Amino acid sequence: MKNQPAVRGLGRALLGTLTAALLLFIPSGCGRDGPERVIVSGTVTYQGQPLEEGRIRFVPNKETKAPISGGFVRDGKYAVDSKGGVPVGTHKISIEAHRVDPNYKGPTNPPPDDIENRPPIQQYLPAKYNTQTELEITIGSGSSRISKDFDLTQ
Repeated sequence: MKNQPAVRGLGRALLGTLTAALLLFIPSGCGRDGPERVIVSGTVTYQGQPLEEGRIRFVPNKETKAPISGGFVRDGKYAVDSKGGVPVGTHKISIEAHRVDPNYKGPTNPPPDDIENRPPIQQYLPAKYNTQTELEITIGSGSSRISKDFDLTQ
């Protein structure tokens, strides 16, 4: 029984070494990397009707150091919740919706793998809602979710 304190000391040393090694593999930030984010959801209407299908993007301005966030619009509703939502800060908002070009006269339902005969699509929302967007939002710190509706007109 004389060796018992030495064995205990060795066990403690080994435990300490293993604990230190484990801490090296735990990422900093305690589970969430990147900027603070807020889930943003709401509705999108165009000319008074729910936007059937589209895409919404939140593009950070120069002062907001964060990635672009976005989601899909379906039946006039959207929710940006991937990776925790939209980063806190000021963002330009781009909303796009495409449809088959009304001047197209070819087949409208080719097989999915027939890329050459797919009908051409066009962006039908005015540029002021996407490529030259005038929409902007500032998302403040401390919220977990906010609601923002967009009523797009001509």
